[in-house]
Amino acid sequence: MIMDLIQVLIYAGIGIVTGFFSGMFGIGGGSVRVPLLALTGMPLINSFATNMFAIPFSSITGAYVQRKNIKWDVAKLFTIGGVSGIIVATYLVGIVSSKILAATFFFAAILTIFGLYLNKISPKIYDKIRPKPLNLFSSAFLGNLIIGLRGGSGGTLFPPILRAMHIKMHHAIATSLFAGIFSSLFALSIYLFRGDIIFLPAFIVAVTGILGSFIGSKLSIQTESKWLKLSLSIIVFILACTMIYREFF
Repeated sequence: MIMDLIQVLIYAGIGIVTGFFSGMFGIGGGSVRVPLLALTGMPLINSFATNMFAIPFSSITGAYVQRKNIKWDVAKLFTIGGVSGIIVATYLVGIVSSKILAATFFFAAILTIFGLYLNKISPKIYDKIRPKPLNLFSSAFLGNLIIGLRGGSGGTLFPPILRAMHIKMHHAIATSLFAGIFSSLFALSIYLFRGDIIFLPAFIVAVTGILGSFIGSKLSIQTESKWLKLSLSIIVFILACTMIYREFF
């Protein structure tokens, strides 16, 4: 694939911006990266695959920068559940209709906001939820199943899921980044096997994403939890509304 300078700069810009979101909020970045890649004219299935190629680079960078905040006792089962969910979701991509996926993504966005502010929305429910083994595995599985159907790694839901289980926001972000590494690698192997990756733009997005993730992670550590929660809620809700509008209107 031959690209001109403008195309290279566009993919580089996508990599830096989405890498920043990944490091800042502990998300894989797919909820931002996939729509942007699709806007370049890249087919949706190739956008999914390119996104999955880029996630390990930004997630490893972010997890390393924020390694002191990773909750290792939580990460193990959460990662296993996430990997299981992403494998199922990746095989189902292309089978479920785009309208159902858009509606599912919108529902996931509402769950994201609900999870981030569960302690204020419903204190009684919040008090009952704890990071028990079954809760960690099942929530990560469902989170990756929902977001994986849209070509993501589930990272959008991971921080709010962990926050709802009494994990502090900075710990939730770091742990989400760690879990996202393994989820994306398993999904990536499936996309590689199917031949869905366009390697040159994928490489550009992935490498520039490292820089964005490093900057975002450094800033995340210095930012108050309340601003991280608010910013993530706004971003996810806007993206979800955009997808609903594109599919139904």
